[in-house]
Amino acid sequence: MSNNILTEKDLDMDEKKVFGRIIDMWSLGSEEDPYAQSTESEVIKYSKTDGLSEEQILRVLKKLEENKLIHIDEANGEAHIKYNVDAVHIVKELQKTAHVHSRTKFIPPHH
Repeated sequence: MSNNILTEKDLDMDEKKVFGRIIDMWSLGSEEDPYAQSTESEVIKYSKTDGLSEEQILRVLKKLEENKLIHIDEANGEAHIKYNVDAVHIVKELQKTAHVHSRTKFIPPHH
C-alpha cells in the first residue's frame, strides 16, 4: 500500500474523523509555527467529540503514521502531529468533506 497513492477512499470512517481533526488543528497554526495547535492531546480531545475513545484515536494515529501520512515529533514535552507530503491527496480530498470542520484551509508549509 505504501507505493500506491492513498486516497480518502482508502481510509475507514474512524481514520477520516481523526485525520479531519488533525487537518483542523493544522489549519489553526500560524505561518511561523504551522503545527502549534496540532498536539496529540488536542487531536485526542477533539476526536473524542466525534464519539471515538482514546484507544481508537491512538490506534488511528499509529496507522496514519505507519501509512506515512503524518509523523509525530516530540518538542517541549508535547507530541506534535505533522504533515507528510505523501498525504497531499488525502488532505485535499478531506478538506472537501464534512470531516474537516475548519473554515480556514490548510496549506502545507512545504508547498
